[in-house]
Amino acid sequence: MTFKLSHFYFIFTTNNDVQDLLIFGHNINTWLIYVLIFFGLTSLAFVLVWFMGFLAESKSGQSIKQPWE
Repeated sequence: MTFKLSHFYFIFTTNNDVQDLLIFGHNINTWLIYVLIFFGLTSLAFVLVWFMGFLAESKSGQSIKQPWE
């Protein structure tokens, strides 16, 4: 019985099956927008950390070494 209940609750066949489903009070389109914003901010943070590390190494006056050196 438990498998049957979880089967109907978690498994869907098309996107129209979850069209009216609310997750924590928000529909699926709102969550997709939140995910895009999250991925955009994390990728921006990754690029900023990489660029700041590159600037710090280039300002140190030493030649930039490869990790295998």
